[in-house]
Amino acid sequence: MAQEIRTDVCIIGAGPSGLTIARELVGESFDVLVLESGEYEPSAAADDLAAGHTESPYYGPSAMAGGRRRQFGGTANNWVHVTWPGKSRVYARTMTGEQIDFETKSWQPGSGWPFDLAELMPYYDRTHLAWGGAVVNDSPSHWSRATTPELTIENTRTTVAQYAPADWFTLRARDELLAAPNVRVEVGSTVVSLDGERDGNAVRSASVVRSDGTSFTVTAQLFVLAGGGVENSQVLLSSELCRPGGPGNRYDNVGRYVTDHPEFRLGALRPSSPDVLENLGLYDLHYVDGQLINGVLTFDEEYKRAEQLLNVGAVFIPRRSGFNTDAERAFRHLKAEVRGKKGAAALASARRLLTNPGETRKVLGMQYEWDGPDWQDNPDAYQWYRGGWSRPGADRSQFPVLEVHVQTEQTPERENRLTLSGTKDALGRGRLNLKLGWSEADQQNLTRYMDLFARSVERAGLGWFDPWMQFDGPLRMNLGGIHHPMGGTRMHADPQLGVVDADSRVHGLENLYVAGSSVFPTSLGYVNPTLTIVAMSSRLADHVRATMTGSAQRIVDLTAVEAVVEAPVEVSEPAQTF
Repeated sequence: MAQEIRTDVCIIGAGPSGLTIARELVGESFDVLVLESGEYEPSAAADDLAAGHTESPYYGPSAMAGGRRRQFGGTANNWVHVTWPGKSRVYARTMTGEQIDFETKSWQPGSGWPFDLAELMPYYDRTHLAWGGAVVNDSPSHWSRATTPELTIENTRTTVAQYAPADWFTLRARDELLAAPNVRVEVGSTVVSLDGERDGNAVRSASVVRSDGTSFTVTAQLFVLAGGGVENSQVLLSSELCRPGGPGNRYDNVGRYVTDHPEFRLGALRPSSPDVLENLGLYDLHYVDGQLINGVLTFDEEYKRAEQLLNVGAVFIPRRSGFNTDAERAFRHLKAEVRGKKGAAALASARRLLTNPGETRKVLGMQYEWDGPDWQDNPDAYQWYRGGWSRPGADRSQFPVLEVHVQTEQTPERENRLTLSGTKDALGRGRLNLKLGWSEADQQNLTRYMDLFARSVERAGLGWFDPWMQFDGPLRMNLGGIHHPMGGTRMHADPQLGVVDADSRVHGLENLYVAGSSVFPTSLGYVNPTLTIVAMSSRLADHVRATMTGSAQRIVDLTAVEAVVEAPVEVSEPAQTF
C-alpha cells in the first residue's frame, strides 16, 4: 500500500510561485507540504519530464522544454540577466504590468482581467521589497542621471525595469522553508494526478511518484497547483476531475488560450550621429545606487489605445558593421536554402554575398563573436540580457548600428492550446503537445507598430530605422524556447471563459487553487511575468491564510525582514526530509 502523508495545505511546485506562497505561510498554525518534481541540484531525468512537442512556425519542436527547469527554484535556475561589473550572480527583470494590460479592449478578443492594476500594486511593492530590496519604481526621472538621459520621442514613454536575484528563490527560500517548523519540503516528488470523486466538487488527494520509482499519496484540506506555466495544464489534464467535461473543466478550457512573449530583432536603428549612442546609457543594463536597471521604450498608453496597438517594449543593443545589412540577409537566406536543398536559390544568395566581400566577412565573424568564450571582454557579445556597453571607458565608436530588440504580447486564442499526446513520459503520463500560432490580426498589428515606431524615431532625429522582422521566410523569428508561457488555466469570472476565478480557485472545485503565469488571462503586455507571478502568489497566500484561519493577517511580516544584499547568499547544504 502506498504511503499516505496528511497535511493541511499542499503546494505542488517549488518555483517562484509555490515558494512565495509557502514562504508567506511560515509560522502559521497549520501545516504546509511543498512538493517539487525536481531535486535541489539539476537532474536530467526530472528535466526530461518537461519535454513535449511544439507545433509552431516560430518555435522549434523542442521549444517547450527549452524554457523550463524542473528543480527546486524552478525556472529561476535558468535566469541569465547579468552585466558589468561581475557575473557571479544572475537576475530577473521585474516590471509591473500597465493599466492597459488589465483592460478589456474592444480591438483584442479575450482581453481583460477580473481586476485592474490597482488591485496588484500593494502586492507588487510588498514582494519587490522583500525580493529585490526596494519598492517598485519605474519612473525614469528617479533613475536617469546627467550621462544617462531619458529619450524624448513623440507618442512614446520610457519605463524602467528593475532586477532582482535568482538566489532569493534557489537558496534563501530553500533554507527558510527547511528551517520552518510548519513547513515540509519533498523534492523528487512528481504529482501525476489529483484525485477525488468523479462527480464531486473537491480534490481528495494527490498521487505522487518519487524519483526512485516509489509512490505515495497526499491528503489535504486545500491544494495549490503551482507547477509552472505549462505543467499546471499537464497535471489538470492528467486528472479525471479536470478532463474535458469533468467538474474542474466543464467547458473544456484547461490548456487553452496559451500565449508567450516572443522576443526578437525588430530591426536596426542607424544613428544620425555618434552622440545618439552616447546618450542611450539609460537603456543599457547598469547599476544605479546598487540597483540593477535598464530603460525600456514603449508607446504611451493613450497612444496605444488610440491606435489600438498590442503592447510592445523595445531595448537597444549596439552592433558592429555588417549587422542588419543586405549581406546578413543573404547569409540567412543561404543557410535556409542549403537546408532546404534549393540549389538555384542558394547559388543566387551566394552571389549576393560575393558581391560585397567586406560586409560578408563581418557577418561571418559575428557568428562566432556573439558566442565567444568570455562575453564580458568581447564587445560583440552584447545581448538583450547581457549589457554593459555604456560603462565608463567602453569603446562605443565601433558600433555604427543599434539593434532594436522587442518583446511583444499575443492575443489569447482558444485554439492555441496544450493537449496530452499519445507519447508517454517515464511516469506513464501523456507528454504535452503545444499548438501556438500567431493570428493574422496580431501580425498586422505588429507590422503597423513597426511603421509607427520608425516614424517616431526618425522624426525625433535619432536616425533611420531599418526593419528586419518578417513572418515568413528565413527572416522570420526562430525562437529556441518558450520562456514566458501564459494561459492554459486562465482567470475569468465566467467558467465558460476561464479555468479559475478571481481568487485563483478552479471553477467547480472548492479546494483547488492554481498559481503562476498559467492563470494570466492575457500575456500582460511586454513585461516579464515573474514579478506579477510573485505578486499574484502573495495575494493568493492571503486568501489561503484567510480560508484556513479566518484572517488574512500574516503571522510573520516578511517584507520587514532582511532585504537582499548584493553579495551572494551564504547557504548550508539542504537537509534530507524523506
